[in-house]
Amino acid sequence: MRFRADLHIHSVLSPCGGLDMSPAAIVQKALEKRIDIIALADHNSAGNLEALEEAARGRIALFFGLEIQSASETHLLALFGERKSAEDMGGLLYPRLPMIPNNPDYFGDQVVVDARDQIIRMEEKLLLQSVNMEIEEITEEVHSRGGLVFFSHIDRDTFSVISQLGFIPEDTLVDGIEISRHLSLEKARSRYEEYTHFPFITNSDAHLIDDVGCVSTTYELEAPTFEEFRLALKGARGRKIIYDA
Repeated sequence: MRFRADLHIHSVLSPCGGLDMSPAAIVQKALEKRIDIIALADHNSAGNLEALEEAARGRIALFFGLEIQSASETHLLALFGERKSAEDMGGLLYPRLPMIPNNPDYFGDQVVVDARDQIIRMEEKLLLQSVNMEIEEITEEVHSRGGLVFFSHIDRDTFSVISQLGFIPEDTLVDGIEISRHLSLEKARSRYEEYTHFPFITNSDAHLIDDVGCVSTTYELEAPTFEEFRLALKGARGRKIIYDA
């Protein structure tokens, strides 16, 4: 069976996320767009994943993510099959963020909410900054929790592995490469031909509600589960990424 997935969505907890980006609203918009699997990936935090799980109530398949900014200012998309694993990763990251307060007037609010859009608290430490961890350590910690790691939006001019390092290290242990919504997977695989030994995926990286599901990746899976997704990245046992979808 084929499943459409948008696995990089920011909620109102990300300072750059729109104030209407509550987990409940994200779930509803994804259902309207006929997306089968979604993942929330706020900057360096898993604070709104519980609300996402409660809001979904089994109506849509969920993975649980974070977008992690390394010490080299490279963005990494970390995805997990279980909320607790993502929250454990978030707990590791938080004390490794510098003690710089958020400036809501400049960056935007950072709001932790419940499944009914009620505000639980405002996150006061700025999340949109680098953790004191390099790419290799982040990848190791994500893998130790059963997760998968992708270089985020490698075609962007900022906060991508290519913009920051100029290349993708040959010894990297990341599990794949994410392309932004501004470049098709077909064109990306031509432009970055030297990296096609990695699986390529694309996601919305939505910060505004209407952008949820504006692009997605289609996967051939037996069920919309994290282990099936893992197999698809490897092209194993008939599971695969559908690049011509």
